[in-house]
Amino acid sequence: MNLLSNPLTYSSNGLRRSSRERPLAKLSVSLIDTYKEINKSYYEEKQSRRLTKNRVSRTQQQHGLNNNGWDDENYDYMVTKGESINDRYVLGDRIGKGSFGQVFEAVNTHDNREVAIKIIKSKKPFLMQAKTEIDLLVRLADEADENNIVRLLTHFMYRNHQCLVFEKLSLNLYELLKNTQFNGVSLNLIRKFAKQILKSLSFLGRGGVDIIHCDLKPENILLRHPKRSTVKIIDFGSSCRSNKRMYSYIQSRFYRSPEVILGLPYTVAIDIWSLGCILVEMHTGEPLFSGSDQSDQMHKIVKILGMIPKKMIDNASDKHREQFFERNGNEWILKQNPPSSTEQKRWKPTVASSNPKASLGEVIGAETLRKKKYPQNEPGNSSRSHELFVDFIYRTLSYDPSERMKPDEGMQHPFILETEQSSSLHSQSSSNIKMRNHNRHDYRHENL
Repeated sequence: MNLLSNPLTYSSNGLRRSSRERPLAKLSVSLIDTYKEINKSYYEEKQSRRLTKNRVSRTQQQHGLNNNGWDDENYDYMVTKGESINDRYVLGDRIGKGSFGQVFEAVNTHDNREVAIKIIKSKKPFLMQAKTEIDLLVRLADEADENNIVRLLTHFMYRNHQCLVFEKLSLNLYELLKNTQFNGVSLNLIRKFAKQILKSLSFLGRGGVDIIHCDLKPENILLRHPKRSTVKIIDFGSSCRSNKRMYSYIQSRFYRSPEVILGLPYTVAIDIWSLGCILVEMHTGEPLFSGSDQSDQMHKIVKILGMIPKKMIDNASDKHREQFFERNGNEWILKQNPPSSTEQKRWKPTVASSNPKASLGEVIGAETLRKKKYPQNEPGNSSRSHELFVDFIYRTLSYDPSERMKPDEGMQHPFILETEQSSSLHSQSSSNIKMRNHNRHDYRHENL
């Protein structure tokens, strides 16, 4: 009997089934139908996997990838605007973000006070660093509020995130500079900023305090009020005690001191170097040393301030020394880095300045800036003021940290002691503080 001719057959369990469903039939007379079923099943299963993956992805986006669903892929807390944390603080807009975590404006519902809350990433290294920052800020507590240091109001843990609550301040100096379309601010205002920051650094350098900020830059100096020139220093996340230096890779590149670049021991003097760089940038509108990487940074420094002292180079490790310098007989010279052939025609080797103070004055462009933007009859803007400003900056940028200007010395410098005028930012022309879109390729946030 031909089995395929019989449409019905019995399986081993006694149930009837069509002969076309038997394996032999599926692989012979019904082979095409079998392939169609296989293809159909394959694509249905593939579509099902895709839909499942999409559902999982949406769920992860809604509930987070880390820390029991509270964090995103970077271990930052996923904030919902308007949510309340710690039964007290209602979170608003994010006003800052960095490798440490995020900063949000918030309102304390118990007293209706505006604050800024720094929410640290939930990963252990960041939490440990935050503990150090809290310890330093507690040490810096200033009830009289005289030292121009941001005040830590309280701190707490929330969903495995360390949260630091600070007083709410205004825009930072980089934002202020941006508001001038990067034209810079007058020496009168520079003087006010410098005097306050010097007071802060003097306080940080006291024997009983002895703290190095390690990341002084325009973004970390905030106005207390948008229409006043009073400022405060913020962000002690990279800071340390002089006798407990924790990191060798510190300071944002544009404001990084030569001893840090060379991997040498550092002191509170590195913050004075940063201050000098900041004040020039606030006046000219452009960073003084805007290196695209460590090597370029060194080239820009040497071009203006002359060759690094031989003693500093000798004391550096081979790894650091050979990154920037090479032997020329008994002397060290700067390694030159010719660009690709397409840019070869425009490239010129870096020549170390033979007169650093003159080079610095030329870069600052005292006369040009005075004639172009600030009339000589403007308070604090005479030719003498510009000469004193160049001298002040020159002393903050001494290669030898032991010879670099100390904060107390800086406060006695003739540039600082000149008569101050109004403390209001309204002394700046309205065209200088009007916000305008300004596109500029900027490496400032790339700490390499």
